[in-house]
Amino acid sequence: MEERMRLFRRAFALALALGVTTPAFAQTTDAKWPSKPIRLIVPFAAGGGTDLVARALAEKLGTALGQTVIVDNKPGASGVIAMEAAQKAPADGYTLVLGSASTVVVNPAVMPDLPYDPVKDFEHLADIGSATVVMIATPDYPVKDLRDVIALAKAKPGEVNYGTWGNGSTGHLCAEIIRAGTGINMTHVPYKGAAPVLNDVAAGHIKLGFSDVQSAVPMVKSGKVKVVVSCTRRSINFPDVPGFVEQGVDFDFVWRYDLMAPINTPKPIVQRLHAELMKILAMPDVKARWAEFGMTASTISPEDLKAQTAKDIATLRKIAQQANVKP
Repeated sequence: MEERMRLFRRAFALALALGVTTPAFAQTTDAKWPSKPIRLIVPFAAGGGTDLVARALAEKLGTALGQTVIVDNKPGASGVIAMEAAQKAPADGYTLVLGSASTVVVNPAVMPDLPYDPVKDFEHLADIGSATVVMIATPDYPVKDLRDVIALAKAKPGEVNYGTWGNGSTGHLCAEIIRAGTGINMTHVPYKGAAPVLNDVAAGHIKLGFSDVQSAVPMVKSGKVKVVVSCTRRSINFPDVPGFVEQGVDFDFVWRYDLMAPINTPKPIVQRLHAELMKILAMPDVKARWAEFGMTASTISPEDLKAQTAKDIATLRKIAQQANVKP
């Protein structure tokens, strides 16, 4: 009996040295998670749309996990600073990052030397919510939909100007999607932020522009601007405004918020986070709050979300290269 126990102890010690243990033993560390506060990195400044989503999510996730979720704003460099910080963090489930369409899809599509790879460097936990970008116009501008814009641009090549919040922005890429799908030639006017675009369109300094839905809603309600088309699907905030496909542009794309963790975060933690997030996103009060943000969530799996992200990057990269879009 003693000889048998001695052999067992030697075999178990060898298994530990080789990293080979039973699944139950391997997951004992994960079973204690979370035992301390979790950091949620946000790539943009406090008070912005992404930050508001992150704080609403952090409160619910903290309650579900029984731990505080601390929002850590790291703005700058088009979100690169935050994404790189998350990429380099330990893969232990205590660092998450709320990626946006800009940081997860647009940056890798337009930046050749990006220091992070959204697909290879991160676990994708959940599609937190998708929203649309809308084309807005001065109320008296003689266009009621995208077809009118296309007709006007074809009649006056290069004379139709539109504003976005910068080169390589989601608004800029929406315009390039229109160009690629219709062959029209419009002139891009980059601004330093979404608010100046809205203000200039409202004042008539520029007749067309692009905006995120959340920023556009109050301006549309006050009658200062009108919505012409939604990029790429109909928005829940403007259900009567058709998306691209309905107006002659054969392209479908979703602008998502993607909650992510460093690659190799233990699978039990990834699965727990995904399960808790699905419960949170199904809550009536969360759905109502998300509607205020112009967002709807989905139940896509982490594996399918990562695959869809890779596909979206490839699609936008092709469009950006064709149009020579630079950040």
